Amino acid sequence: MAREYLEQESIRANASRRNLFLGVFTFFVCISAFLYFAVVDSIDLSKPEDKKLFVIFAVMAGLMLFCTAVQLVISILPARDGANLILPLEENSRKAVAEIINREAAEGKILYEGFMNHNTIRKYSDRITVLPSYVLLIREIGKITAIPRDKIYWICAQPGYKGGPYYVRLLLFTEKKLIDFDGNDMEHTMEVAENLHQYIPNVFNGYIAQQGIMEVSHALEKLYQEDRAGFMRLYEEEKQKLCSAEKETGE
Repeated sequence: MAREYLEQESIRANASRRNLFLGVFTFFVCISAFLYFAVVDSIDLSKPEDKKLFVIFAVMAGLMLFCTAVQLVISILPARDGANLILPLEENSRKAVAEIINREAAEGKILYEGFMNHNTIRKYSDRITVLPSYVLLIREIGKITAIPRDKIYWICAQPGYKGGPYYVRLLLFTEKKLIDFDGNDMEHTMEVAENLHQYIPNVFNGYIAQQGIMEVSHALEKLYQEDRAGFMRLYEEEKQKLCSAEKETGE
């Protein structure tokens, strides 16, 4: 029996998660072995200090082994009924959303799929996928954020300030929340944003052409966070201008 779309995605994520935990565990074992052979001749368990350090290390090793085992067991089973979904707008149950996503994917209705860091030093599998009903933010080893496509107002690539916590991120302005998806290649993230604009119109294109993406994206993020009503008024005004321009072009 063929696996459903979300179930298959959970299997891929589980494989990446297993590799991560096994890598961390292997690193811990190597460091532990090195420390053991480095200090084994100087340890005297008859001394309270040395015995305390030994007990602390044994507890840490046991905890590390337990956590690794639990994660390996969890990663064996694929997620079903939308268990791997995050629904930031809480518009429906995970199971109901999973049925929609699985059905549209099975029907071949994947409108767009783009990797977030495709052309950088390391090829990540973090990607954004557009379906008729949902936009999916698929992380390499995490869950899938599902956002109703008709609840997204605007998408843009936002460069970070010098010395900031991120280099570039994809911002999704939605009906209730501002959602971000990190990247590490500015040009590529801008390309992803441009590709998405055929599904989510770039209503603020005029502003960007005049002021630049950094100024506009940060200004609109601040407006969205501090004055949601003001943002919506501006959005509706620009959307109307875009529709009028498209009608004139069509004529």
